[in-house]
Amino acid sequence: MSDLPRLSIGLVTYKRTDEAVRTVLSTIKNLNYPRELRSWYIADDGSESGHVDDVLTALGDENILGMHNRRIRHEGQENTHHAGLGWNKCLGICHQNSDFVLWIEDDWVMEKPLDLVPYVKLLQEREDVGICSFRILSVGADVHTVGYDGQVYLRYERTTQYAFSGNPYLRHARYTNKYGWFAEDRNPGLMELQQDDQYRLAVEGPTIWRPVNISMWGAWSHIGSNKTWE
Repeated sequence: MSDLPRLSIGLVTYKRTDEAVRTVLSTIKNLNYPRELRSWYIADDGSESGHVDDVLTALGDENILGMHNRRIRHEGQENTHHAGLGWNKCLGICHQNSDFVLWIEDDWVMEKPLDLVPYVKLLQEREDVGICSFRILSVGADVHTVGYDGQVYLRYERTTQYAFSGNPYLRHARYTNKYGWFAEDRNPGLMELQQDDQYRLAVEGPTIWRPVNISMWGAWSHIGSNKTWE
């Protein structure tokens, strides 16, 4: 495994302390990727200080790439839920460390082991793939079955909405370079829709794949129902 790259893990979080701690602990327990190669960046949107302290405690002896604990806003947007500046700071620092970024929001728990190595290698070796998503399967998606290195994947076509999903995913820098950053003038729910538009409205570019052999509910399970941006 000496040819494996460094892995950045970007955790975006706000207020949901119990869920964030569960997200961190379950991911550490079940993610199969060399610990010495992975580093976390914690992007908190201005929660009380105890929130970040609890998240950092849960990380234990994991490598910490960095963190911020403040609302980062454009002038005039100080009282909005427009978290894109903070998310882009997280993504940018993660990309400075590695082309490979595992992106996780703070309300997803990993209940079963996942070997990330094949999916990192997929993005290493296939320049036509930009994201390996570990998303929930949704009805109505337009997908095409594809194979690589003995595994079957679903390739998300650009013809139906929600080809991009905010569920945990592995993102290569080529995806960011092609489709751009998170929108900085809207809340996280609308940021997700904008990322979907960037992908679907492009004529060509790196595609989004999802492994077939994970649960239909995804490699991480969604916990809680509280939207921190409403």
